[in-house]
Amino acid sequence: MEKETSKLSNVRQILLDQINAVAQGLQSRKDSVIEARRSMSRATGIIRDFDDVVLLTMYATEVAQQEQAYGKTSIHLKHLQRLLNTPYFARIDFTEDGYSPEEIYIGRHSLLDEKTHTYHVYDWRAPISSLYYDYGIGRASFEIPPDARGQLPPIQGEITLKRQFQIEKGELKYFFDSDLAIEDDILRQELSKISDAKIKTIIHSIQKEQNAAIRSESKDVLVFGPAGSGKTSVGLHRLAYLLYRHRESLSSAKVRIFSPSPIFASYIEGIIPDLGEDDVETLDFPGLMENYLPGKRAFHNQYQQIEYLSTAPERDARRAWLAQKYSPEFIAYLEEYIKNYTPSFEAVRFNQDILCTSERLAALYQDRTSHSTLSTKTARIMTYVNQRYDEYFQKNNRAITELFNAIHEENFSMGDARRLFEEEKSIVIQDLRSRLMPRAKRIYERLLTSWGKKQRRATGNDNLPIGIAKEALNQERIYFEDALMLMYIDILTGRIPQEKQVKHILIDEAQDVSVLQHRILRRLFTDSHFTVLADVNQALYPSINLHATDHLQAEYPTAQLIPLTTSYRSTYEISRFATKVLAGGDNIDLSSLYMRHGDEPAIIPSQNPIATTCDIIRNLPEGYNTVGILLSTTREAKRFYEELQAANLTTPIKLIANTNASFAPGIMVMALPYAKGLEFDAVICPEYGSNIFEGPFGRKMLYLICTRALHNLYLITK
Repeated sequence: MEKETSKLSNVRQILLDQINAVAQGLQSRKDSVIEARRSMSRATGIIRDFDDVVLLTMYATEVAQQEQAYGKTSIHLKHLQRLLNTPYFARIDFTEDGYSPEEIYIGRHSLLDEKTHTYHVYDWRAPISSLYYDYGIGRASFEIPPDARGQLPPIQGEITLKRQFQIEKGELKYFFDSDLAIEDDILRQELSKISDAKIKTIIHSIQKEQNAAIRSESKDVLVFGPAGSGKTSVGLHRLAYLLYRHRESLSSAKVRIFSPSPIFASYIEGIIPDLGEDDVETLDFPGLMENYLPGKRAFHNQYQQIEYLSTAPERDARRAWLAQKYSPEFIAYLEEYIKNYTPSFEAVRFNQDILCTSERLAALYQDRTSHSTLSTKTARIMTYVNQRYDEYFQKNNRAITELFNAIHEENFSMGDARRLFEEEKSIVIQDLRSRLMPRAKRIYERLLTSWGKKQRRATGNDNLPIGIAKEALNQERIYFEDALMLMYIDILTGRIPQEKQVKHILIDEAQDVSVLQHRILRRLFTDSHFTVLADVNQALYPSINLHATDHLQAEYPTAQLIPLTTSYRSTYEISRFATKVLAGGDNIDLSSLYMRHGDEPAIIPSQNPIATTCDIIRNLPEGYNTVGILLSTTREAKRFYEELQAANLTTPIKLIANTNASFAPGIMVMALPYAKGLEFDAVICPEYGSNIFEGPFGRKMLYLICTRALHNLYLITK
């Protein structure tokens, strides 16, 4: 204890010295930025000639460099200040083969003495830090990332000590030695904490299988695991690791997170900065579609679609079409249609003269590369036709002027004749363009007709009425699935350009992202790598979700598959109950459940779910920050919320019934789809006695409800 206390005191003193030095340097850099701006203003007040432009550019470059240096210094200062409270959380003693032992302290950020090039603390993302997560006492190794010479051999050696610390506000509370990667008592203590309505960092409790996913060097990674296995935490920590590992080529501005909803986005907000990186933009599909949808069409969001699937009759026409539109077969049919689309060509004429033959136009329209789109083919023909028109006018301008004079019985100048010539050309060009590259709605209507007839011939029934499908496209607010399809058509035809600046995308709850949505992301962000997180057991809707690991792997064929096998979120008792629900019986494997014990799920008979819910809320364990009252649909959630309000419960309750809400401390009533990816200290299920939880679909719904609970689960039955 005396040695570790002394070590902590020394590290804190080094931190304080660096903080003071960096703070002084920051003020100096700030002064440099201000002075550079003033110099630019004085020297370039009036732009008179090219030399002034060159001078302005030079000053602007200097200001940008000064501002960038100031920004980096400011970030470094924040990292040092954050280390002051908890400089490190672990230590390993490692003896590399052929070298002396080294004491390696691991923390949130690195602490380097630049004069002696000595690391007092290693960043948890540093290669050597992986020893802490992957090994116990004994032989161990870690890999150094590839450099210009290629992949270097692993560093081999011996771990002789593993020590974990509890440091709060700069004071060493306790430490202990362990032969495990993460001591069970520490992990159990972390998992037993009350929720604070925000996802937490797990740098001090990352498990070996989680570490493998975080540090994977594969371009695309698929992380599968049961509810509560830490997929979201792993994905976010992986982004922080990649930003650290590839700092020269990857920045937060080049990364995107696709979240299930804005509610979930509020739940993970701030974790990337908490891990030491600039924040990453979080997107969802409605936001993406609003930017790109053809004609800025208004559309229903995905929650209207889910509510429809939860309540619509089985034989409804939209339900039948919806299943077809999201199927890989329909999407492949669309992709093939656009790839092989060939319009009919006619010769382009002026008066009786042929400017472009139909054969020449057809030849130009053929693919030149594997990346040709309708847009590039059309642009190629437009360039050629415009060129032929220009050449024709230059050679025949007098004859053309005389022709227009004769037709209009006027005495046009050559300029007037050129204007009339351009007007006729624009009519031909517009007609040609519409045939070469039809609008998305027109292509989609043709496709619906063709597919509907094809299915009718194959099945002999008429459960896909084409008229209803086309009529839906003329509504003021179109369906979510149709909006997605129109967007995808515009991506395939090239109307929507590819987003080249995005280099990495994290997709959470990927089992709820349809094949069509995965294709949209892959085609739109062609230069991006992907980290994909999924649990197919949480896929509720067969027509739109991905229910098998193979289906998701098919969308990312070169990705590394990394399974997470242990569920940590809920107590053992809740996880055991949820696993039995999913399996539909007692014959289950419980080996993947983490042993953190708590109360058994409370099954409460009641003829008055509102009164029972009020009693549960009044008697909740002290200190719970988040309580979820989860209902099957938005309609039921609204009804239950209104009845709770009428019960005059003194505790404030929040209704989450649309995507404008945010996840916050308190008691929340919400429909199950909005709860995806979230966790609560306690969960109340008022519909447990309903028949909605029967069958495979019902069991998945109940499994999802149960696995949202951290500590207590209350099931109200009649």
